[in-house]
Amino acid sequence: MKKKCNSDDKMSIEEILNMLIETEYSYSKELKAIAEKIKHPTLSAILLAIAKDSEKHGDLYKAILKLMKDVQPMLSQEELSLIRKEIDRHIETENRMIESSKKLLDRIDDPRIKILLEIVYEDEVKHHRALINIRDRIAKVETIEEEDIWMEIWKHSPWHGGPGG
Repeated sequence: MKKKCNSDDKMSIEEILNMLIETEYSYSKELKAIAEKIKHPTLSAILLAIAKDSEKHGDLYKAILKLMKDVQPMLSQEELSLIRKEIDRHIETENRMIESSKKLLDRIDDPRIKILLEIVYEDEVKHHRALINIRDRIAKVETIEEEDIWMEIWKHSPWHGGPGG
């Protein structure tokens, strides 16, 4: 018997996350099955998009569990530079996609098409915000520089670089 997807105050955070992971993956699988059975391309596309989002949510809950359980590796300066360069490029791409989808949205009157464009536009805005957060908050926090390591060694050394003994 599957647990219901409502968080109980008596459950641990880990138990709740595991329940949410299971629920999201199960929900994704069910939506994909429904989408494959129907012939309507718009409804099928929307159901598949929601299924992919549910799978993504399961992946994100898994990442949260890893953050809670494991020490994350520090990013080197080279990795940080690569991430910043690529993320900045993708932020610009998302900007263009936001502008393009907004222009299309403003020009279309058909409510069926408008629904699909609204989904795309909202996703582009979320992607843009997520990339900025990664660049400005996560990648920056997870970085350690060689200078930081030497400062920590110096600070905790009883001899501060002099001959000890």
